[in-house]
Amino acid sequence: MASVTYPTELAVLAHIEQTLAESYRKEIDQEENLWRSLPFFAATLALQLAALFQVIAHLPAGGAWATLPARALVGLSLACSLGALGVLAASILPAKFRYVSNDTALLEYTLSLIRDEQAIDQPGLALPALQESLARQYAAATDNNRHINDRTEKLRSVAGLLTIFAVISTLVLVAVTIDNYLPDHAVQGARIEPARQPVEPFDPAGAKRPDVASPNAAAHDAPIPAAAAHAGGH
Repeated sequence: MASVTYPTELAVLAHIEQTLAESYRKEIDQEENLWRSLPFFAATLALQLAALFQVIAHLPAGGAWATLPARALVGLSLACSLGALGVLAASILPAKFRYVSNDTALLEYTLSLIRDEQAIDQPGLALPALQESLARQYAAATDNNRHINDRTEKLRSVAGLLTIFAVISTLVLVAVTIDNYLPDHAVQGARIEPARQPVEPFDPAGAKRPDVASPNAAAHDAPIPAAAAHAGGH
């Protein structure tokens, strides 16, 4: 049974019990935040890996300038993705969280305090004793749970950084691969001569252009083969 009986001490004990209870609930809620963030990591890594395997099928062939950088980026992206998955797995490993007494045990303890209070005929001792017991449980559980949550938070931050590095590596890999398949700058800059349009031998007025030979005239002026000329003489 607690020895706290003075009004000031009762107020202090009630305040610290309330403060520790709030800290305890905060650490319990913090545990849930990790599980809420897992779908985000899963979706991001799934999309990133899908894009990576699509690009791997179109990597530059050996001898191209982008072959070595592309392979290095593939290795970096895979390493970051696998590292992120491993760190996430480590962050969700089972940990022994501490909690306050269960409802049944807490009820039995409270009833025992009330019986002791009635036995010695000193009303008002059960409440401070209960508050002191709860404050001790809150303090012990909060310290233990905060240590676990701090470790989990650090692992989740590392997993987030690795995921970002994996996505950036994949984006750079896509850019390098696309650039490798683009036409050479010399070909891109080459000047393409327009196709020449045939020039009519007559101007719009019907007069023959002196500097343009008619296709029919060229065919008419061509020399006649000897066999054809002999046949024409007969």
